[in-house]
Amino acid sequence: MKLFILNDYHVSTKLHYNTLLTRITNGLYGTANTASFPLPTIIKTAFAQLVTDYRYANNEHEAGGVDEKPAYDAALTAMNGGLDTMKDYVETLPHLTLDLINLSGFTPNKQSTTASVVPEPQVLREIVRLTGGTTMTFDYEAADGAEFYDTYLVEGSALPAGTVFSNGVMDIPKNENVRVMHNGTKQRFKTYHNLTIGQAYTIFPCSGNSAGVSSLGVGTTFIASTN
Repeated sequence: MKLFILNDYHVSTKLHYNTLLTRITNGLYGTANTASFPLPTIIKTAFAQLVTDYRYANNEHEAGGVDEKPAYDAALTAMNGGLDTMKDYVETLPHLTLDLINLSGFTPNKQSTTASVVPEPQVLREIVRLTGGTTMTFDYEAADGAEFYDTYLVEGSALPAGTVFSNGVMDIPKNENVRVMHNGTKQRFKTYHNLTIGQAYTIFPCSGNSAGVSSLGVGTTFIASTN
């Protein structure tokens, strides 16, 4: 097995990209983590400047349109180059572990020739409210060995009593009037639309690979709101 870092930031949305930049700034360059990441290839101030330049160019592009795209593309290329450099740095650290990669802010994965072990459920990292709270995105950490990620969003604070979940199949008892939404893709970022402001929801994660699907992970309950 080989432990490595995903470079999916090259194709991520702007929202997820900015979330990653914040995670790395607080993780790899966090004051409390200097002992874990000695002598980074890009020093903290230089990385911070790349982030500042990218975010400024992004704001100008969104405000100015096509005329600002060349400057944005240049800033994005520079930022991706910085991320690639720091990715390589973390991967060459002695005693590299999943916990160390997570601490850095990057996303770990483990590559193997077979997927003989069912993975554990992914762990929720962040909830992002969009469009007034009726649309929300959930950012999960990678699960070791997972090839795809599912979530089940339940309208309410819990699944009905008697609900059975086995190998990705959810069986809710008859006559239970409950709304359940499902998002099953290879992406760790899950978005749900048409939520009701003031309504409680609980999201349950699970992950899987060719060996099977995990059990449901711990549910996270939240209220759809505008703040």
